[in-house]
Amino acid sequence: MAAAHRGDKRLYERLLRETAVAIDRYIRRRFGALSFVDDCVQECLLAVHNARHTYNPERPFRPWLFALVRNKTIDLLRRSYAEHPLSEELDAHSLPAPAAPELEADAEDILARLKPQFRSALVLTKIEGYSLGEAADRTGISETAMKSRVSRALRAAEAMLKAERDVQ
Repeated sequence: MAAAHRGDKRLYERLLRETAVAIDRYIRRRFGALSFVDDCVQECLLAVHNARHTYNPERPFRPWLFALVRNKTIDLLRRSYAEHPLSEELDAHSLPAPAAPELEADAEDILARLKPQFRSALVLTKIEGYSLGEAADRTGISETAMKSRVSRALRAAEAMLKAERDVQ
C-alpha cells in the first residue's frame, strides 16, 4: 500500500490480487459460507481502493485492511438481511422465523418476558444485526458481558419455548 501511495501501479495491482484472496478467506472464516462472498470481496476491494488515501504507511497494513473489511462486510450483511429478512443464512442461534401470526406473537411474548438487559442484547445482535462489539458499545458494557447476555438470553428463550411446548 505504501508503494501505491508512491504511484507504483504494478505493486498496487499485485496488492489487490493478494488482498482479494486474504479477504475471501477472512470472510469465509469469520462469517461463514455466505451466498454472496464473491460480491462481498469485490465490495471490500472497492472500499480499499476508495479509502487507500486514509492508510498511514507508518502503521501496519493488515489491521487497517481488516477493520475496513469487517465493517464493509457487516454493512453488506445488514443490507442483505434487510432486503431478505427470512434468509436461510441466519445462524443457528437466531430465533425461529415465525410461520404464522400465532408464532410471531409467541416470539414477541418471549422477548417481552426476558429481563430488559437480555432482551436488549438479543434484539441488538440477533434482530438488528449488530456485532457483539457494536452492541456492547451501544449499551456501554464490555464485549464479553454482551456475549454472556446474548448466551443467557438465548438459553432463557429456549427454556420458555420448551416450557410452552410441554404445556401443549
